[in-house]
Amino acid sequence: SFVRAESRKTLLAPETLEAVETLAAHEGELSPEMKGELRLYRRRIDAVTGLPESLLQRQSALKSATEQLWIENKYIGDYAGVKAGMKEMIELQKEADSILAARPGGKPPAHPLDPVIDGTDPGMTVAKLEPLFDEIRARTVPLLQKIAGTGWQPDRSFTKGGFDTGVQREVALKLLAAVGYNPRYGVVGTGEHPCTYGVNRYDVRFTGHFYPDDLLQGTISAMHEGGHGMYEQNVSEDYLDLLIGGGSHGGMHESSSRFWDNMVGRSEAFWDYAAPLFKEAFPGRLREVPARDFFLAINRVQPSLVRIYADELTYNLHIMMRFEIEKMLFDGSLSADDLEDAWNEKSRAYLGIVPEKPWEGWAQDMHWPAGMFGYFQSYTIGTLNAAQIGAAVKKALPDFDGLIRAGEFAPIRAWLTEHWYRHGMLWDNDTLLQKITGEPLSAGYLCDYLEEKFSAIYGV
Repeated sequence: SFVRAESRKTLLAPETLEAVETLAAHEGELSPEMKGELRLYRRRIDAVTGLPESLLQRQSALKSATEQLWIENKYIGDYAGVKAGMKEMIELQKEADSILAARPGGKPPAHPLDPVIDGTDPGMTVAKLEPLFDEIRARTVPLLQKIAGTGWQPDRSFTKGGFDTGVQREVALKLLAAVGYNPRYGVVGTGEHPCTYGVNRYDVRFTGHFYPDDLLQGTISAMHEGGHGMYEQNVSEDYLDLLIGGGSHGGMHESSSRFWDNMVGRSEAFWDYAAPLFKEAFPGRLREVPARDFFLAINRVQPSLVRIYADELTYNLHIMMRFEIEKMLFDGSLSADDLEDAWNEKSRAYLGIVPEKPWEGWAQDMHWPAGMFGYFQSYTIGTLNAAQIGAAVKKALPDFDGLIRAGEFAPIRAWLTEHWYRHGMLWDNDTLLQKITGEPLSAGYLCDYLEEKFSAIYGV
């Protein structure tokens, strides 16, 4: 809270505002880098100008307190304080948004959730997201039903039971080094919830979590966080200590993790390369397991209650549930008091399963108790971007699978760095994706990829 308040003082100081106004008066003469800096400074200033410090302090304190309540009560079942905190956070957010909309030149948002989404994914709105989600739903649910109708599932029994987590971590570190995460400029730790933290390209750390009873979950999670890390490590050194000198916002950053997690880490070519490392590490358990069995196991489709364990096909249905509930929480058609019933209804409709306990349902994520509304859509935007960027990479590198199978990841990483990573936040996300792929964001690439992949695996 203290750091945030001091940062705001500096941001709104007369000297800062004067510098921004001076740059804006000569915007046409600025370099692309300075235009990027100006865009980001304007955005940061605009996000807090006119908001009372007392309101910001209340928001900050409430988020911390409610998240702590969730931590203490997640598995106990006493959610009254968590729900009360969420309700107050939503009202405070709407109060802040109304103040910002009432400023000269401001206007009320088309949907009350729009300003919250924009805080994570600049320029994104409910109206832009809905058709993307509609297409994913329309093409995912029928495929899921066909798969269920086969009555067949890949065997995952060989991934269960008693795999030393320290050895798993060593294998994951070998894979991360191969794909290009540089441990010289980062630390790979362990934690309850995997996440990545970056100061700049020379200090990018992340945590992983490895499970003795699930050989593959920790590895794919490490690939995911490593994808975040490689984005940060490959931003141009010229942008060091500038606002543009980090990976881009929200869904665009998630795109890198989803690319290395899904497009690479869940591919058959990757497991042709990675399976021998696991077989060497656990020879008594895995010596006779074919590489294709690893590929099939990591791509098993089976609806689950918990988002972070969801398979690639059903994952976005988890995000849709949260997006639709957030819309109702912010437009007033749903109270936090009634979350459980609304959640269970969505889970039954989308996944065909209903949680018995709130910690398997609405209370499973820390995002809402921590005030992180309008955040979940980033995961699906990232997945959409990753599929679209993946198509562009494969077009540029026709032997994409052959490179992965041979463990030659450098050409892939070099292409991503040249066309994407090195630019940091030089442009907004829409412009960046257009420059990388030549097209605006589309749901078609992801849906085509999922249909082709899972139709082949399940023979539907």
